[in-house]
Amino acid sequence: MATAPRRPPPDARQPKVGARARHQLLVAAGEVFAERGYGQSTSKEICERAGMNSAAVNYHFGGFEALYSEALAHAHQHLLAIEILKDIAASKAKARQKLRAVISMIVSGLAFPHASWEMRLISREIISPSPAREAFVKSEVLPKLAVLRDIVASMIGADRDDPVVGRTTLTLLAPGMMLAIMHRDMLKNLMPGIADASEEIEPLIDHIERFIAAGLTAVRAQLRSDHAHAGTRGRPPARSHSPPASRRNKSTGVT
Repeated sequence: MATAPRRPPPDARQPKVGARARHQLLVAAGEVFAERGYGQSTSKEICERAGMNSAAVNYHFGGFEALYSEALAHAHQHLLAIEILKDIAASKAKARQKLRAVISMIVSGLAFPHASWEMRLISREIISPSPAREAFVKSEVLPKLAVLRDIVASMIGADRDDPVVGRTTLTLLAPGMMLAIMHRDMLKNLMPGIADASEEIEPLIDHIERFIAAGLTAVRAQLRSDHAHAGTRGRPPARSHSPPASRRNKSTGVT
């Protein structure tokens, strides 16, 4: 009795091969998008750089716009990972340690002599928004901003929806935004020592931490002062135990 031919076992490497090809295409796309921007990039150039046929974009990502959105999300996650932000927020570390962890994550991804394609792509998107902006902000920026607002709110002792939390969060992010949009050669010429070598990163992190920590301390003190002042409103004025003015004048000789 003849037996049916045995099927070859499925290639366990196939998913890994597909994932590698997808990542290779994503990196090639990110480089092209960072160099040329959304409007000047083409699927043809991306596939040529990745060493793949022209159908690869549709096969792996479903289209050009989806590929750009994926590259943009990857770049933002590379520079500011929400998982790390959540870990920082949930940790039992002191406020100053949380502050340094956030600053270190932001600056370490930006303050290098040669900007990565992830940073250059984010920089392009900030300066010249693409059609993917609205979805990108909703899926990537707002969730991370919410975590940052929680961290900032806990540091200054305010409600997360208080406008002062938004202003303080902007102040925290401002140095990173400057590092993101400034060209490396210009940055080195205008501010020597900021991004000349990787050894300069720690002093930069130290400086930004001290600067922002001082600001947070001042904001927290102002909020406490404002709350204390608000608490005295509506109270009846304290009764004076001083003698009438005429008696004071007679006793002191003031006319």
